Amino acid sequence: MEISKETENVVQQLESLASPVRLEIFRLLVEQEPTGLVSGDIAEHLDQPHNGISFHLKSLQHAGLVTVQREGRYQRYRADMSVVRALVAYLTENCCRGTRNCSLPQPTDLPLDEEALNENS
Repeated sequence: MEISKETENVVQQLESLASPVRLEIFRLLVEQEPTGLVSGDIAEHLDQPHNGISFHLKSLQHAGLVTVQREGRYQRYRADMSVVRALVAYLTENCCRGTRNCSLPQPTDLPLDEEALNENS
């Protein structure tokens, strides 16, 4: 079986996100869009050593999930939202063969939780 370049990129992106620390960094950067954060602020937010954060940021950058822009002596990191959207599109491209079976449930479709049932009794 021949693997396409697109599939290789997706695998690299998912491998990068498979680290708990990198996943938290990435989620933080998504929350901070569009301004992003410098690595010291990321380390502070996650209570992690700066040198460890730099290692993880390089992995995310290499996978194409994060962009970096130099600002004087600092580097500002941002989640590359176009790559994120492409990754999600790739993962859901053939979702349930176009049926509604895998669409997100609407609030009215969700079962009532036990507390709500008790409140209504």
